[in-house]
Amino acid sequence: MPIKHITPAELHDWWEPVATDLDECRKHDKEEVWLEDIYCAIRTGSAFLYVALLNGQYAGMMVITRHQDQWQPSRHWLHVWYLNTHGPVLEEGLAFLDDLARQQGAAMVTFRADKLAWERWGKKLGFTLGEIELRREIDYG
Repeated sequence: MPIKHITPAELHDWWEPVATDLDECRKHDKEEVWLEDIYCAIRTGSAFLYVALLNGQYAGMMVITRHQDQWQPSRHWLHVWYLNTHGPVLEEGLAFLDDLARQQGAAMVTFRADKLAWERWGKKLGFTLGEIELRREIDYG
């Protein structure tokens, strides 16, 4: 299954199926990110879009960002900002992501998810729980 990097110049041609998948992801997202924000991040090179092709057809996407450690600038990692796949492409996509991280000298690959998503698929794919964010909402009522 090929995975193709979509350059900023190609983004418009791929945007319709990608935007549909991003909308699906955003239903579960805790961030208030607009599609326009994601489009702009990819278009300006702040994020990178990859699409999976299964039998030559669109089969999913991942949007990756690159992060640098503020205290150790030589240490950086790739973060999966958004991921949505159709069919049996997740495992192959993970191998691709590992290769991409190695090519870029990244120390790790990260993603954010709730505990349920981590239990459901993150742990099975070899991700370890790195940190837990505790929240307490402030009541203004």
